[in-house]
Amino acid sequence: MRVFPIYLLSPLLAYAAQAALTDSAPNSSTTTPVVSTIPATNNATKTLTTRATDVNNINLNDILDRRLVSIISQLSSYTTTDDIARWRSSLDSNGKWTDVDYATGCAAQRANWPAGEHWGRLLSMAGAWHGGLTGADEYRKDANLESAIFLGMRWWFDRDFTNPGCLYDGGSASCPCDSAETLLWNPNWFSNVIGVPRLVIDTCMIMGRKELPEDVMNHCMSMATRSYGVFGRPKNFMAGANILDVSKIGIDAGLLSFNESLVADAYDRIHREITIKNVVKSDGIRSDGSFGQHGGLLYNGNYGRDYSNDALELELAALGTQLSAGSDSKDALARLYEGSRWMIFYNAVSGILHWDFSVLPRFISFPVIDGQATANLRINLTAVEELGNKWMSSSLSDFATSLKVGNLPHANAGNLKGNRMFYTNDYMVHRGEQYVSTLKMFSSRTKTSECTNSQNPFGFHLSDGALYTYVKGNEYEDIAAAWDWNLIPGTTVDYKATTLKCSRTQFFGLHAFVGGVSNGHVGLAAMRYTNPETKSLSWHKAWFFLEGDMQHVMIANISSTNQGPVYSVLDQNRYVGPLVVDGEEKQEFNGASKANSLWHNNIGYILDPNGKTSISFNVEQKRGDWSTIGISTQPPTNVTIFSARLEHTSLNTSSSYTAFLGTDSSTFYLKNRQFSLQSTQNDAQVSAIYDQAHETLFAIFWNEFGGSANFNITHPKHPDADNLFITANRNMALIYDQRTSNVTVSDPSQTLTTATITFSFRKAEKEARRKDLVVNFPTGGLSGSSVFQQI
Repeated sequence: MRVFPIYLLSPLLAYAAQAALTDSAPNSSTTTPVVSTIPATNNATKTLTTRATDVNNINLNDILDRRLVSIISQLSSYTTTDDIARWRSSLDSNGKWTDVDYATGCAAQRANWPAGEHWGRLLSMAGAWHGGLTGADEYRKDANLESAIFLGMRWWFDRDFTNPGCLYDGGSASCPCDSAETLLWNPNWFSNVIGVPRLVIDTCMIMGRKELPEDVMNHCMSMATRSYGVFGRPKNFMAGANILDVSKIGIDAGLLSFNESLVADAYDRIHREITIKNVVKSDGIRSDGSFGQHGGLLYNGNYGRDYSNDALELELAALGTQLSAGSDSKDALARLYEGSRWMIFYNAVSGILHWDFSVLPRFISFPVIDGQATANLRINLTAVEELGNKWMSSSLSDFATSLKVGNLPHANAGNLKGNRMFYTNDYMVHRGEQYVSTLKMFSSRTKTSECTNSQNPFGFHLSDGALYTYVKGNEYEDIAAAWDWNLIPGTTVDYKATTLKCSRTQFFGLHAFVGGVSNGHVGLAAMRYTNPETKSLSWHKAWFFLEGDMQHVMIANISSTNQGPVYSVLDQNRYVGPLVVDGEEKQEFNGASKANSLWHNNIGYILDPNGKTSISFNVEQKRGDWSTIGISTQPPTNVTIFSARLEHTSLNTSSSYTAFLGTDSSTFYLKNRQFSLQSTQNDAQVSAIYDQAHETLFAIFWNEFGGSANFNITHPKHPDADNLFITANRNMALIYDQRTSNVTVSDPSQTLTTATITFSFRKAEKEARRKDLVVNFPTGGLSGSSVFQQI
């Protein structure tokens, strides 16, 4: 048995090292200790050892083989043999590349650290050397390639930081900035704890412990267990996706060293994390299938995607072992896939699946070509389907099989139709036959957006009722560098009255009454808004997502202390002609108008003739510099952008408009003539409409103690009654479908436990029929969700 010396300052790492010496692999004569120069706190051992797991008969060889297949398969999706040849030949005699930016310390780029490319290349080269990388058989076990890989690994290991403070406090007094810094660390904890170590341990695992020289093996384990040791020093960033990322590093370190205890401990941490999180602002999977990160941000498309990908890889590796997930984790992961499915659309022009921009917060700052969260789905659907079949999970299987269907002429990926309210993150999705429409709001429970690592400095308005509508799916692609950040689609804004800058992007809302109600087919969203930065603008706004591919929007109770204009933005997207106003194609694209209707790119708008608004529309070629909104190094982009907005010329008057989605211009004007929507009330107390064609009424009661709305409709069993009065004793959102007598109710404030609703059908002053409903609202993690009753 070959035993290496152990240099340990961390109780957690000491435990792992001791396990490595005793839990050797079957039929293996080699065990490898853990080496670390970074200490952890003394409570780390307690954290690890109090969750003892039966590790007898865990077949690490099977798990290791599956992990290697998974990693190399991913490498094959973006690595070519030309890449391998180029990287091997361009590696210099010291073990580095001249075209990689190795800026370190405080001089390093905080996000997407360019120096990490060093390990990205070594990982792909290791995949080619190991075998299995598509088209790279010539490099399998190639001695020259092996030497180049070890040379590159040692170059970095010789410069790895040794100061514990640099792990996650770079740039502070414990790890000060030094212009002469030569050791490799990043001022952003992520690169030191997750970004680089996960590349390192996977490179080492692919090369294999039998092939790794002693010094290289020691450094591999040192970097991996240094990351895993963070579990012994609780940090705010150790939540949600980051827990899975660090646990995966621990699993791979355990597989490399055949440390069954370390592998079991890391899987245990993963399964305790993959559960439904019910505390407000929680990071992780929420009860509605949304995913939170950074304490109040909706992030299914980035951190949630990474989270699900980690879980997917590791659960496939653990199939058939006692390390496989239990029912709680399986159910939670299924909930995440089920929710995420609603947030994905298809670009019918490029043939690529994408995440809605509202589930990507700061990553809107990247163009598609950068390969970040805006680029594509970045989920292995075949692997999701495989795990779904093994687990007998229809949520996973349906997610994969539905999204595999391509060549669509529209944006509705997966042919998913209906309405869904994500009540834990103030987000509603409505999907029609040929479109996807998403609405992002914020409340006292959620945040506006974020600017981190210089990404998304102008994103303050991204949750102010941002309404994206995807018909072809390319409407908003690669326009963020050029568009007007004061005119986010769907928002109501006092134009340019808020200074947009990185340090003032992230705020919690000032109001609890934000949310929606959904019966699965139609939905109603409500937002009580006050600008959290300036306090100078406030309003009530309601969005009605209706049958027949209609949306109706009501804006009321507007108050502004600024002298500038207040706009409600219809849309801002790529221009695709023609632009049709009141039935005529426009040749002049700028200026204000008293038009009654507008159509552009398969969406038509009917404006409220009684509202005190004027419409402005622009078509303009704009040039945008990606470096002004983030860290992308792509050249400036030129894009022709269409924008349309209503100016509220009288703030004392409520306004509304109706949109018809996924319709050509001729069909739109036909629908316009057949329009049958009854606007019942739109003020500071109630926002209510009656969809006559589908016999469904919608109401929001804004006041804390409720209110009353009068609908001019008849009761099917009492034709002599011609008015329906609905009275609520608390603030709420409500949908009543006369066809089924179903009533759907929610409490957007998420503060109520019960309320009473009275339905009174009347003829003149005489009551023909009355029904009182007592509604018990869900609490805890289900607060804000919809309740179903019948009258």
